[in-house]
Amino acid sequence: MNFLAHTLFAQGDSQRIAGQFCGDFVRGSDLSAFPQGIIDGIHRHRRIDAYTDQHPAVKSALTLFEPPVRRFAGIITDVVFDHYLARDWADYSDVPIQQHVESVHAALNEHRASLPPQLQRFTEFLQRENILLGNLEFAGVELTLQRLSRRSPKFAPMAQGAGIAQQNERVLLAAFNEFFPELLAKERALM
Repeated sequence: MNFLAHTLFAQGDSQRIAGQFCGDFVRGSDLSAFPQGIIDGIHRHRRIDAYTDQHPAVKSALTLFEPPVRRFAGIITDVVFDHYLARDWADYSDVPIQQHVESVHAALNEHRASLPPQLQRFTEFLQRENILLGNLEFAGVELTLQRLSRRSPKFAPMAQGAGIAQQNERVLLAAFNEFFPELLAKERALM
């Protein structure tokens, strides 16, 4: 899952929110430089990613993307699934999405000193471009995938992902609606 989904699972805890973001920016098992709440968020992020990657509905959805785009299918579906989550946010959270996003920004600012430098830079961009709320519209998916595709020439095929996802929205949305409630129930049981 992508950032919006990961932060939903942090249950409003600012350290866990920061940790959920760190999950994409921190490698390895030595997490001793972080406070316990951030460590908890990193572990949860990794557990969520592992569950997502193994879920049959997600695996099936990835096959919609032909090579060379398939190499990036996991990233593309993460971004698309965050769009579906944002669009149907009230089905998954009692906290309005705008309020949730404000709490995410506040958590990242509060724990800025604990974040890896690359995440500190990304946090500024995330807030300036209002990326989390950008997920409300499919144009946010297109913009995110365009940005990612420009990181390197080898990432260029990712730009095609939004069109493929839009053509296959029915199948991708069905996969999300099968997978995400199961993930939510599993993670809530562990809280």
